[in-house]
Amino acid sequence: MPEEICRGPRRCAGGAGRAARRGLGRAPLGLLAALAASAAAAPAWAEPTIAERARADALRREAQELLASDRPDAACPKLEESERLRPSTETKLELARCHERTGRLASAWALYAEVEAAGGDAKQGAEARERAAAIAQRLPRLAILVSDEVKALTGLEVALDGAAAREVGVARPVEPGKHRVTATAPGRQAFSREIEARQPGEIVEVRITALEPHAAAPAPAAAELERRRPTPYGQRPDPIHRNLMWVTGGLALAGIALGSTFGGLAISTWDKVETSAGTACRNAERYLDCAQPVPDLASRAMSYATVSDFSFIAAGAALAGTAVLWLTLPPDGPRASARVQIAPGVLGGAVLGVF
Repeated sequence: MPEEICRGPRRCAGGAGRAARRGLGRAPLGLLAALAASAAAAPAWAEPTIAERARADALRREAQELLASDRPDAACPKLEESERLRPSTETKLELARCHERTGRLASAWALYAEVEAAGGDAKQGAEARERAAAIAQRLPRLAILVSDEVKALTGLEVALDGAAAREVGVARPVEPGKHRVTATAPGRQAFSREIEARQPGEIVEVRITALEPHAAAPAPAAAELERRRPTPYGQRPDPIHRNLMWVTGGLALAGIALGSTFGGLAISTWDKVETSAGTACRNAERYLDCAQPVPDLASRAMSYATVSDFSFIAAGAALAGTAVLWLTLPPDGPRASARVQIAPGVLGGAVLGVF
């Protein structure tokens, strides 16, 4: 990204050198003139309401009490809110003094400059001018220089430490330490540079000569487009369809296993009934007038047979569902081989299949 950072009064031709030759006295005058012009062109602020004026006055009194108690850190936020609710030269001047006491020299310098530019009370203007000149000697200065090409960009935004830069092209006092300068515009790559200014009286310049357009995204290859094209239903296995097929197949196998188990129990129990009926029943063929345990064994055998039959019926239904799902599986889906056989039951039968 084209840019240039310059330090010292003679390290950047035509930039900081001219600023140094002008001296520190003329830069505030140019700043004050710009502030006065912007103030004249700006629309009049809306008059504060009665409630806002009362709140602003109360905050100012609280801040004055805190300052008298040597608590400027707590007083400054109250003065800031009071100035926001009811802007006045007096409150701005008090806030500048408060910032100076807390060490926020650059903020104090900016407020003193605004008070001087307001051109109100002569005593307040003289104090502001004197304090601004004294603070300027203790601070480094930063100038953001933007080329005419960049200035012509629509939607250009230049920021210093995340806030809109007030005077682009003017060497402005800043707090000692690191600062970040950014510039953005629609359709352009963002400019961002971190600079450090620490020495009192040092002048640092950051030049923004161009903001490059965003690089156009490369067009995807034809093969990639073909690969990303959605596949219509029926050309690949449907996961839900396939999973249902495995569920119904599992239910069929479970029904067959349960039916076979209870079928075997029914058969073995009937064998015991026939063995006992020969000695415990008067009519062994019809199981009439039988002594215990023949009736109990017969009842148990019937129960086993009933469970076996219902299990085979459920297995047959699940098997039929599996067959339907298998036959309607999408053509590209995996088809299992099928083997069907007849399995006799105690009181019926079932069709068995392996898929």
